[in-house]
Amino acid sequence: MQQIHWPAILKFDQDDELMYLANHQDWLSFICANQYTVCFQDQLIDSSGDIYLIAKPLAETTATEKSIAQLPHLVKQPQSINVLQILPLVRQYGQFQGHCCSAKIVFTTIEQGIATVAELEQLY
Repeated sequence: MQQIHWPAILKFDQDDELMYLANHQDWLSFICANQYTVCFQDQLIDSSGDIYLIAKPLAETTATEKSIAQLPHLVKQPQSINVLQILPLVRQYGQFQGHCCSAKIVFTTIEQGIATVAELEQLY
């Protein structure tokens, strides 16, 4: 697995919803419970701004591999996200959560933006 800088957020494709993931264990819990319903255009954004897409598991080739469940894995993208790109995502999420003053959400680092998502999840 790639070197992901935790915490991170999941950005769901075609949706304003974000999900805070504190660590690798949170990722595993999420993907185990949602491996068949996850959209493969969803993105994981880590604290350093790296973006990962969720990739389908490779096709099984042996009888042994067919008996073992294969979870989707993360594929690092060449582009990353910066604070100015993540700010509208967090504001939209705040609005989605019913936060009346989401336009006033401000932060200066990606880490602060991810922490804001965690705070918004706790508020609503």
